[in-house]
Amino acid sequence: MSPAVDLTDLPKAEPETLALAMRLLIEDGRALVMLRGITDEDRTRLEERFWKRFEGGTAEGVVALLRLWSLVDVFKAARLRDLLLDRGYALLADAARVAAEHRINIDWGFNPQRMLTALASRRPNLRVIVGSKTEPAKDVTGAIAA
Repeated sequence: MSPAVDLTDLPKAEPETLALAMRLLIEDGRALVMLRGITDEDRTRLEERFWKRFEGGTAEGVVALLRLWSLVDVFKAARLRDLLLDRGYALLADAARVAAEHRINIDWGFNPQRMLTALASRRPNLRVIVGSKTEPAKDVTGAIAA
């Protein structure tokens, strides 16, 4: 009998499994989903390719894909989107590692502030700049660490 997956608190994913899914997105030229969001076509294409290449158990693969979709969703937050635009796709490797091990509730997804804090702690010299069109940009790195 296979173990049940508790969808309210997903188990951790293997970083390699999540990296495979992320790599397939990039290879397919769909890495922009981190900025624009995921479409049904993107999701279907990735899942087809993922299951063809993935050699692990079904539960492990499902957990990795659920974490990937939640990672895409968390980048809808303005601070994370701005950070990705500032740091480029090099940030995605750290984001995938954080997503693999970070606590997640499937109903709520990843907490954007906790994701930002985790990314900042992985790279202590990471500067986080926030601002809007009406206010000047300011460095809030110290506020995140607190």
